[in-house]
Amino acid sequence: MRIFFLMLGLILSSFIIQAQCIEGKVLDTSGNPIPYATIYASSISKGTTSNLEGIYKLELPKGKHQLTVRYLGYKTKDVEVVCIDSLQYLDIILDEQLYKIPEVRILASGEDPAYSIMRKAIAMSYYYLNQVEEYKCRIYLKGTGVVAKIPRLLKKTLKKEGVEEGKPMVTENITDLHFKLPDVVEENIISMRSTMDGDDMSPNGYITLSLYNDIDGVISPLSRDAFTYYKFQLDASFYDQDYLVHKIKIIPRREGYDLYSGYIYLVEGFWHLHSAELQLEQKMFKIKINQVYSPVGKNVWMPVSHNFDIDAGIMGVEFSYKYIASVSNYKIELNSKLDHSVYKNLLADSKEYVQEVNEVSKQQQSEIQKLIQKEDITKKESRKLKKLVRENVAESIPKKDLELTDQNIIEDSAMLRSVSYWDSIRPIPLTMKELDEYKVKDSIQFKIETDSTFKDSLERDKYKFKWRKLLTGGDFNFNDEHTFRFGGIVDLGHINFNTVEGLNIGTEFSYRYSNDKGKFFRVNQTSEYAFSCERMTSYLSAYYRYNGLKRASFRVSGGRKISDFDAETGISEYLNLITTLFLKENYLKLYQKDYIKLSHSFDIVNGLNLFTGFEYAQRKELINHSDFYVSNPLDNNFTSNIPPVNNVNQALVGDHNASIFSLGISYTPEYFYRMNDGVKFNSHSRFPTFKLNYTKGIKSLFASDVDFDHLEFSISQHESVRRIGNVYYRATAGSFLNDNSMYFADYKHFAANAPFVIGTSEGSAFRLIDYYDYSTSKNYFEGHIRLDNDRILLKRLPVLNRTLMRESLYFNYLATEGNYPYYEFGYGLNQIFLMFNVEIFAGFKGLSHEYTGIKIGIPFVSKNGTSVFIGG
Repeated sequence: MRIFFLMLGLILSSFIIQAQCIEGKVLDTSGNPIPYATIYASSISKGTTSNLEGIYKLELPKGKHQLTVRYLGYKTKDVEVVCIDSLQYLDIILDEQLYKIPEVRILASGEDPAYSIMRKAIAMSYYYLNQVEEYKCRIYLKGTGVVAKIPRLLKKTLKKEGVEEGKPMVTENITDLHFKLPDVVEENIISMRSTMDGDDMSPNGYITLSLYNDIDGVISPLSRDAFTYYKFQLDASFYDQDYLVHKIKIIPRREGYDLYSGYIYLVEGFWHLHSAELQLEQKMFKIKINQVYSPVGKNVWMPVSHNFDIDAGIMGVEFSYKYIASVSNYKIELNSKLDHSVYKNLLADSKEYVQEVNEVSKQQQSEIQKLIQKEDITKKESRKLKKLVRENVAESIPKKDLELTDQNIIEDSAMLRSVSYWDSIRPIPLTMKELDEYKVKDSIQFKIETDSTFKDSLERDKYKFKWRKLLTGGDFNFNDEHTFRFGGIVDLGHINFNTVEGLNIGTEFSYRYSNDKGKFFRVNQTSEYAFSCERMTSYLSAYYRYNGLKRASFRVSGGRKISDFDAETGISEYLNLITTLFLKENYLKLYQKDYIKLSHSFDIVNGLNLFTGFEYAQRKELINHSDFYVSNPLDNNFTSNIPPVNNVNQALVGDHNASIFSLGISYTPEYFYRMNDGVKFNSHSRFPTFKLNYTKGIKSLFASDVDFDHLEFSISQHESVRRIGNVYYRATAGSFLNDNSMYFADYKHFAANAPFVIGTSEGSAFRLIDYYDYSTSKNYFEGHIRLDNDRILLKRLPVLNRTLMRESLYFNYLATEGNYPYYEFGYGLNQIFLMFNVEIFAGFKGLSHEYTGIKIGIPFVSKNGTSVFIGG
């Protein structure tokens, strides 16, 4: 029977087929199914992809249609159909592609002819990246995966999430996507379905993937810097209908997780992508990427099929996943500011365009044509061509709006679509295994739709009170707007130890309200008890955001708390806990303050923020109450609670009152932002951030003892520099205009990492000076520069170049009045085993070498209770 259908398919594929819609298989000449072949009707921009079993289904409106069937390694075939009222089956047979082995040509440079092809393609890539000003399309994305191995310890936990060894997982998504230059992407998810609990899969990361650009640090073979990272080889050439296509082998010049290998296929004359077969290896996964491009408009080729095969392993769990995306219903608008005739007439050998050569008046465009039509171009000509194309295209790219409008809209009915709806709209048929996996999920969904009692029970369970949260803590949701949080009777986030308080145990209560109009209210109350000094502290803070667009908010806090003299940049409480108990080094120096603090912040205009604040505090000196420790390997002694610095005496930490006014202005030009539920979230800028802060200690106000004026200016930026890496810098200059009456808590303190174990590898902290050592009430200047790169020194070694470790270079500088300038140089290897960092630093005072130290960074919890991310 199969032979009969093969013969029938071979005969019918050469004639006109009549059908309302066509179903069948895509097969090779031996009768084997061809999975993931694309079937595309360019006249109506509609298509589909065959599934793993080679089965396809395509519904078309009545009338005549020409279908183009493509798959890498096989000849492209056109099939003409006339759709009427009857459904017919058609097996499409694809012949194996016959490759033309390239002739051996020795160019004057002695290089492979692939290099000349790639120079033209790389030069043209900027045009094709901006050829289309706007397009809309519909995407069907299906993911199918299976877990091959689960460690025994995780089997029970993952089973609750519906993940079991050998059990297939299926998820589907239909999305209408709208793209607009320069990079605006809007997604409207109209339907989503999954055998798992999570249904929030988005196709954006797959479908907007462009090989004309670098992607998340992975260097494209069409990148402007591609020749630095890849070698190229012309593997074969063939005709795909009227187009001569070159198969170019991509060979990385070095090993690393930022490079592809495999093949790209380029169309002669046009120098755009025809298709791609690439591999990318990462530490925890390997991915194979197949893309097929097709004409979707006059002279416009865009991807109509994406396949991603992923093999991954993490924490002993091994799984494979396959994503298939079929893109259709393209509606495109060419970039109206570009003269496309300059690029359209580049093809010399195409039957369709050989007669179409128009006169181009502009000198710049004439030079582009001359260079691109040369059979071989040199490196110098390649650089000139890239520059000309970029200059010509750059003028056509619209200026970005500061508001980034990337949208991911999920329709209310997206997860409520019926099984019959999916059967009618799904472009790629499910396999039998995939259908079986949906049966359990569909039965539950059917019960929700038909049994109101069952549906109400699920809704009640969402907000059900759980008694275990009283012990361990957690969120209690009244509804989607109101949330109450209790830290628990055993609140691990509020267990601490230091020499002043001894063992300190506390808990936190909070209430949060938010709505989709930008308003937000939060109140937090924290109570703690210190056993050694037998002291109870309690403080409360309230925050109210009344305008999300302006980021306008009030904040009030007050109570009694124990504070570090360096409250902003001092040592983490939990790092101090470890050094105190296990090294007998008590770095943290504390005082008590009974206080009330008020502040207001808002954006005057986008990027320009104004902050005002006032604090009144009664500050009291504290002494050590505990000398407990677990180990003392370095034979240390605890120090008193007065900072061990030469210029600090008892008077600077004694009891006093302080009334302090603060004013701050921050400005970032061209600050891009996103709006979410009425709230503006700043994103990025190509310019640095400028800050000016003024702090005034007001004498005699509420019996205040302080009298000073502190002015500080800073500039900072985090920028990605092509071929160099990520660069961070910050420079700060400050002066105490008046220091008539000051206490140590009012001094300017500088971030340090004194222990050999540190909590973070941020670039704005000194590594080799002691805490409080350079604290000052005089003039000062500090500067920090950090460079992050994948390959600086050790990552160039074969053993390390395939790890996820990153390298950093540091330079820190500090000048304070009355002291020699201090500066330090450092090198860091970050994310070792994804867990810790190792750094080595050398410190200098003036021209004299003072320190050399090794630092080990591991993940601790920072001062405000949030996680510290290793690697900066």
